[in-house]
Order: sequence, then C-alpha cells, then structure tokens
Amino acid sequence: MIYRVAEKFKSLQGEGVYAGTPMAFIRFVGCSVGKKICQHCDTDFDNTMPWRGGGEFTAEELHSWSRPYGHICLTGGEPLDQDLEPLFSQLLNWHDPDGTGYHVDPPMVHIETSGTRMLENPNGAWSTLKTWLCVSPKPGWLRGMIELADEVKVIVPGLGTTESLLALTKNDGHPLAQMERFRWPDLDDALQWAVEGKTVFLQPRNGKYDVDKMNLLYVTDLLRDHPSLRLSAQLHKILKVQ
Repeated sequence: MIYRVAEKFKSLQGEGVYAGTPMAFIRFVGCSVGKKICQHCDTDFDNTMPWRGGGEFTAEELHSWSRPYGHICLTGGEPLDQDLEPLFSQLLNWHDPDGTGYHVDPPMVHIETSGTRMLENPNGAWSTLKTWLCVSPKPGWLRGMIELADEVKVIVPGLGTTESLLALTKNDGHPLAQMERFRWPDLDDALQWAVEGKTVFLQPRNGKYDVDKMNLLYVTDLLRDHPSLRLSAQLHKILKVQ
C-alpha cells in the first residue's frame, strides 16, 4: 500500500483536548469535500510537497518516520479517503519495530476528519489501537461519525458560505449536494452535541498563518453565554509553529 502524503512534520497539536501535545503529523493528499465547499480552508493538501516532507510512502516508512512520538495525527484534506487499515496494522507492531526486542507502547492515533465518511472496518486494527477521533463537521456530515467522535470541533463561521452551498445544490455539482446535512453546523448543533455528552469546541475561522481577532472575540462572547462549549484557539498560529 502506497500513501500519497502532502506533508509530514513533527510539532505541537494546536487544537482541541490535546493542544500543546507533541505529535507526528501526516497530512494526506486529497479531500472528498473539497475547496468548492471549504472556500476558506487554510491547509495545502492538493499535491505532494517534498520540501515539506511530502511524497509517496509505504505504511512501514510512515511507521518508521513517526518514531518515537507517542501521538500520531492523521489529517488532510480528508484522511478517511485513504485505506488506513495497513497503516493501523503497522502501528500495532510498534512494540518491536526493529526486531530488537525493545518494547515501546503503541502510539495514540489521532484522526482529524470532516465527518462525511464513515470509518471503514472499525473492528479491525483500529479497534485495538489507542485512538482519538476529532470530527470537524463539514456539509454532508454523518450522524454516525458524530456519535463516534471523541471531540467535535465546530468552525465559526464555517469555511464557506450558504450561497456557495446553494449553488452546488442547484447545479448538482458535488457528490454531497443531495445529503440531508448539506449545510454548515451551527450553534444549535454544537449545543445539542454537548447535551449528548460530546466534548464540543468552537474554533474561530482564522487566516492561514494568523488568528482572526474579530472571530476570536465573537467566539469568546458565545462561550460566555454557553459554558457547555469550549474554545479551540489554534495554538500553533499563536506560537507561529507548523
């Protein structure tokens, strides 16, 4: 199995429950949602970028590169567009990756997904690994993925406009356009998911490299009125790290 990777790097997680945790990040090429919907997407996932660690890699090569980090983040784009089972299986062999008999606990695998694709084979190697599923719902999100999520991250405002979604629906130009949840999640969705027991973050929509102060102020005002929700501030953009 060969994976096309836009970039890979080791840095601090900037979002959600694990903000500040050192992680090995693997960003896969491609996204089934796409930038026609996420017009303000701040990530580069369209092609492999060798100068940023990207390229084509086997599961074994990604496994070896990620050592010795105890947290590996699979992101995109949309990581669930990939067949991740070979990589999951490889990570289960973390206890003795070089055949030396040296035991290392398997890493925790973090997946950052749009929630528009179901996790395939959830009873496979995935079920044996330590995992953390972050769902940042995009138009077309699936109820089943919200139920599986360890944390839900709602972008405020969304990464696109209602007008762009209406245009896609009218032209039937996107495979998600006919889905019931072909809209951006709103505050009511976030509050309902929190009532259901999910850890729900509001994340200000920021620029590619900088925090949008107006969106941050707007989100902090919302949180004052709705303390069941949390703030995800994209710490990496504050610290100016990748």
